[in-house]
Amino acid sequence: MEQRRDDLTASQYDSVKDDAQQLRILAGAGTGKTRVLTHRIAHQSQSLRIEPEHALCLTFTKKAANELRTRLERLGLSTSVTAGTFHALAYAQIKTRWEDIGLNRPPSLLESRRSLLRTTFSNNLPMESRESICTEIDWATARRLNPETYPEAAKKAQRNPSESSTQVSEYLHLFIQEKKKRNLIDFDDILEYAIRYLADDSNYAATRHWKYRYIFVDEFQDVNPLQFALLRAWLGVDSSICVVGDPDQAIYSWNGADARYLQNFNDYFPNAKTVVLDDNFRSTPQIIAAASAVLGVGSSLATTRPDGPFPSVRAATDCKAEARNISEKINESRTYARNWSDQAVLVRTHAQIATLTETFVETGIPFTVSTRKSASTETQAATAVPSDNAVAITTFHASKGLEWPVVHVAGLEDGFVPSAYATSSHALDEERRLLYVAMTRAQDQIHCSWARERLFGKRKVTRQPSQFLKDMSHLLEKGISKDSNGASIREEIHSLRERVFPKRPFRDPDESIRFNLERWRGQMALAAGVGPQDVISDEALEELITHQPKTREQLNVVRHLNHFKADRYGDELIKILSDEISE
Repeated sequence: MEQRRDDLTASQYDSVKDDAQQLRILAGAGTGKTRVLTHRIAHQSQSLRIEPEHALCLTFTKKAANELRTRLERLGLSTSVTAGTFHALAYAQIKTRWEDIGLNRPPSLLESRRSLLRTTFSNNLPMESRESICTEIDWATARRLNPETYPEAAKKAQRNPSESSTQVSEYLHLFIQEKKKRNLIDFDDILEYAIRYLADDSNYAATRHWKYRYIFVDEFQDVNPLQFALLRAWLGVDSSICVVGDPDQAIYSWNGADARYLQNFNDYFPNAKTVVLDDNFRSTPQIIAAASAVLGVGSSLATTRPDGPFPSVRAATDCKAEARNISEKINESRTYARNWSDQAVLVRTHAQIATLTETFVETGIPFTVSTRKSASTETQAATAVPSDNAVAITTFHASKGLEWPVVHVAGLEDGFVPSAYATSSHALDEERRLLYVAMTRAQDQIHCSWARERLFGKRKVTRQPSQFLKDMSHLLEKGISKDSNGASIREEIHSLRERVFPKRPFRDPDESIRFNLERWRGQMALAAGVGPQDVISDEALEELITHQPKTREQLNVVRHLNHFKADRYGDELIKILSDEISE
């Protein structure tokens, strides 16, 4: 199949035709990366540069693997190319290996890591701590860490688990022992087994390298150290490799992914060539400019779409009012996006979904809810009607790789976007990229919203607009000066900034401290999935405002703040009480 130049842009054509043995394709949002990847495989197969039965395509989800297969079939490759996730392909490899070596009692697969971890937890361990430990163990195994190496690595990476790194290491050790006792392996163990078998038997490795000697990797920015180690083990001296990815869409470092494998590709493959795809076919110039502003940079993408409306921002009195506003906007937008499935509501956390679904049921809007917890897992949480005819409600993470004409981004508040857990500069950068991913799902319109009050349990918490909204308004003023009709929109941007960030009246010092304490408590409660009272009680909050302790010693005499919470939250409380946090 000879690709015509008028089928592809110049950079896409270069990506498809280049015969480099090691190739990196940097593909920005909406630049047609899957199209390029499948066309490259088809072109190389039909020009006899590769044999499709020896080609291996690695993805991070079953859905992405199925999409690759479907597109390859349309290009005439039928089912000859092997495509799948790292874990699925590695599991098939080791099961075949077990049969070859006649393993009498192969390990069983542990489908749910958390179910086994729960058996190792002490009964008095809080729910927040349990979830934090599970997350840390996921991160540790993805980075090939053991109980001895985890503490130092966690410190270097500025991890902030709710329990000490020593305690996390202890639970990691217990978890490993429990798996051995029960003859279980989890999904990360699958990859470790695959690596070990290749390292231990050179003849077996040579056979494997011959079988799959042309390797293609999608979403390469999401590769973690364990997956990269397996990839290196799958590559032989004569293997070719082509990777596709976008550093601006690296949103899984919290779970162990490391975009440096993509960014520093030539450090690992010194002879590699790079092609850049920067023609966005999905979004209007206004959407691209707004999303790029969130990253803190000007747009590196050249959109091919005509001008569209300026992104809207609306503040609601509370979360229920926000959901009603979104419901109204969805109905208004149906004059443009006639099918329900042309619209999506994107949220940062699962906690936001219930209010939306309740409101949509009340207002008769059909919806489907899906979430993805990591780069390699996805779930369908709830469905009101068949998903091809409903408004999608999904998280920022789960929206990656999807697109809709109209996107509603809900809950743009500090504590959600960025997350209350994002305390380091690295974590804040990832939060920016995550919002960028959410915004670049939109083709024609974005409608942003936030709530001035939000209900956590039975308590209302005052909220503030996301700091990223302010960044977006400043950079948009520099980047966009006219609308699609050529009229100035500077006044519109100024008006947006005043609506979102109104100047606040003077507040006496005690009220400022109360405001900051309640905002902090609400953010911590949201991040932990508990009520504000579970973070610190109202009595403790009033005592803190009255006495305003400035040292650890003074903090320890607050009667309604136990020693555990004083140790855990002490530094943050002292910072607030010392008036070091601005509004």
